[in-house]
Amino acid sequence: MLDASLRVTVLNLLMDLRKRHNMSILFITHDLGQAYYVSDRILVMYHGQLVEQGPVDRVLGNPQHDYTKRLLTDVPRLRA
Repeated sequence: MLDASLRVTVLNLLMDLRKRHNMSILFITHDLGQAYYVSDRILVMYHGQLVEQGPVDRVLGNPQHDYTKRLLTDVPRLRA
């Protein structure tokens, strides 16, 4: 696993390549923060089945499927 600063560098490089070459990137992750950072659209799979898809802001901001909702509630929160 890459440390946080190196991860951001790699993600920024991928996003720059995507923009410069007008290409799509299939980015597979279990990290919803990374998915939100790099994605325009997101697909959520559960037991090998596609259960939700759409613009990242809609899917993560207003999830419709119970599994997507659970993924979002299971993200650890920092306490100050």
